[in-house]
Amino acid sequence: MNVKICKSFLNCTEEKTLLLIKKGYPIKECKKCGHRFTQIKDVDNHLNEVYSDKYFFQGKDGYPDYMKEKDLLYKSGINYANILSKYTQPGEVLDVGSAAGFILKGLEKSGWRCHGIEPNDTMATYGRDELKLDIQTCGLENYQSEKKFDLVNMIQVIGSLYDLDKSLLIISNLLNKNGLVMVESWDMNSLAARIMGKYWHEYCPPSVITWFSDKTLVQVFNFYGFELVGKGHPSKKININHGLSLIDESFPKFIFKKSILNFFSRIVGKYNISYPTVDLKWYLFKKL
Repeated sequence: MNVKICKSFLNCTEEKTLLLIKKGYPIKECKKCGHRFTQIKDVDNHLNEVYSDKYFFQGKDGYPDYMKEKDLLYKSGINYANILSKYTQPGEVLDVGSAAGFILKGLEKSGWRCHGIEPNDTMATYGRDELKLDIQTCGLENYQSEKKFDLVNMIQVIGSLYDLDKSLLIISNLLNKNGLVMVESWDMNSLAARIMGKYWHEYCPPSVITWFSDKTLVQVFNFYGFELVGKGHPSKKININHGLSLIDESFPKFIFKKSILNFFSRIVGKYNISYPTVDLKWYLFKKL
């Protein structure tokens, strides 16, 4: 079995294979451990540029209108609280990448004492002012706290961390003994990802810059002192307009593409559908 062999993903000297180029970003894979990644061009401004208001309101790799999915996200928080109830009692949770706090609000409804961090200040301010949640405006790589948590929640966040090593060290230090990390992540070795190839919607740098399989995700958490205690496929719904936006951004141009997508957006765009989560999984890790 491959294992993480270097102390720094950013400075790894192992040989890499170039898999594809997407939006000008070369996506590579380490020949030793299977880590799949791309390198961002401006670390200092990465979070502000990628997760600006455009990400939440102008579609493409983000959301056509994030606020219209608040009910879906709230129910997602409830669903994850139900999964967590099989492993632990509610305690202190830090939600990474909270956005406006809808998932966090679902956890709060289920008894968790909630805290969050979010790099977009518009979203974080909404969560503070409208939902009365403790959400700080910052990214995980820059987060500092004396508080200890029973759970770190990372829903569709792990692939967006620009310094994975630093982030996992921070998470370990933030957790109480036997603390948990809930991760929702896309599986690069899933049938859907293999069939779609370079058109798989998760190949969307610079918002996603690291891709995992079951094996590579588990091995990096093992490296930082965590063990896998549970995994599965989440119950997930998506707004149709959101899905059409992803198709528009990921798929190549074809005749009448815009007209076809606009037609479906007008007719059914406001509805929600169940997402077939063949390429999406949740993982629960425990700090040793």
